[in-house]
Amino acid sequence: MEDFDFSYDSEEIKQSVKRYEDMIRSRSIGFFDTDVFISIVDHYIDRNEPYKALQVTEHAISQHPYSVEIMLKQAQLYSLVNDYNGALRVLDRAESISPSEAGVYMIRGSIYSQQAKYDAAIDSFKKAIPYSEALDELFLNMAFVYESSGSYRNAISSLKKSLEENPDNEEAMYELAFCFEASGQLKESVEFYKQFIDKDPYSYNAWYNLGNVHHRLANFEDALEAYDYCILIREDFSSAYFNKGNTLASMKRYAEAIECYRETFDYEQPESLTYYNIGKCYEAQGETGNARKAYRKSVKLRPALAEAWCGIGCTLQDEERWYESLFYFKKAIDLEADQADFWYCLGDSLFQMSNLPEAAKAYLKVIELDSDNPDIRLDYSHLLMSVSRYDEAVDVLAKGLIKNPSNAEYLYRLSCYHFDEHNLEKSMACLKEALLIDYNKHVQLYEYLPRMKRDRNITALVEQYSTHTL
Repeated sequence: MEDFDFSYDSEEIKQSVKRYEDMIRSRSIGFFDTDVFISIVDHYIDRNEPYKALQVTEHAISQHPYSVEIMLKQAQLYSLVNDYNGALRVLDRAESISPSEAGVYMIRGSIYSQQAKYDAAIDSFKKAIPYSEALDELFLNMAFVYESSGSYRNAISSLKKSLEENPDNEEAMYELAFCFEASGQLKESVEFYKQFIDKDPYSYNAWYNLGNVHHRLANFEDALEAYDYCILIREDFSSAYFNKGNTLASMKRYAEAIECYRETFDYEQPESLTYYNIGKCYEAQGETGNARKAYRKSVKLRPALAEAWCGIGCTLQDEERWYESLFYFKKAIDLEADQADFWYCLGDSLFQMSNLPEAAKAYLKVIELDSDNPDIRLDYSHLLMSVSRYDEAVDVLAKGLIKNPSNAEYLYRLSCYHFDEHNLEKSMACLKEALLIDYNKHVQLYEYLPRMKRDRNITALVEQYSTHTL
């Protein structure tokens, strides 16, 4: 392969910039070719100096008043500094000189889009179609506008046209997957990817996206097959290994999932999220020590990943190392204070340490952040009962039943609380409701309060309702 040396071009640009800046300082007049002016403009853009770049375009247009190329640069720069009216004026002039220049309509469409004038943006992009030499990019830009306006079906149509022009346009494929999901057309997307693969069976991206859709639809075996074809076509595609790992984890095939996650390391630098997922798999297998090692590697790579800090705390909980776990849950909360799960874990450790006041605060925070969590009301009410706050415990579950009146677990637990307080009438009333809703969960009575199994009234009522399950 021939080696190219760009050092001359780079040096030439430096000399051009120097000559231009000398001209500005001395207020003299120096002539530059159009392409030299363009390179000077790009130099200032690369240095994030848009106003200096704009100044260059002014000088350039004074010397080349009919250069549409420079006008397009100038319009882009006006847009960059949010002077949309200035940009549109320049584009109008450029269009009058060269009405068949696709760039005029492309840039104008982008400006209208930034102004949230979506219909005008689409109209402008459509005008570029007869003149564009990169139709895949044009249709992609139209799709972005449709997305911004919430018109996902039109976005999908444009993205399909983009892929017809260039099946290898990865960005269009990515956006199409997003639009299918955002518009709730996952099943329709399966058919699209299958048809696409029929035309281009070696498109690893199509196989990859088909795998992703099957995963979201819980068609895990189909997802695995799609990821395998993707990997067969492109062995170094680490994302396919990662998502295949996610699918295997969803199927509770944790050892295989770990192997897939580790295979990503052969093709890219280890990532925090990958180690986090490995930790989750080890934890699911009961390998607490290996899980903790993986979580520690995760936070080392990305100290801001709150879930991994919480994961470390959970492994310590599994070993009943309640006090040690507190540091990690608090660290997770420091990073993401609005995550109910972190507060829940903190509350559980505090409860096990018999620090009931602080545990109660944590549980209340869970209810504040995630009032629909069905378990937190059971745990918080249990805490209240453990300190003889019977009325408050009943009230916690009663409020839960207002939101979810068919929650049998709440009713069974209320039956236990009333029974424990020697209020048999209320206990039986709650039990009747619970048995009608879900008879099979009546075992929760005896798990929570075993002595209820020795009460003839309770056992007789349970036996009476057993016929409802026949």
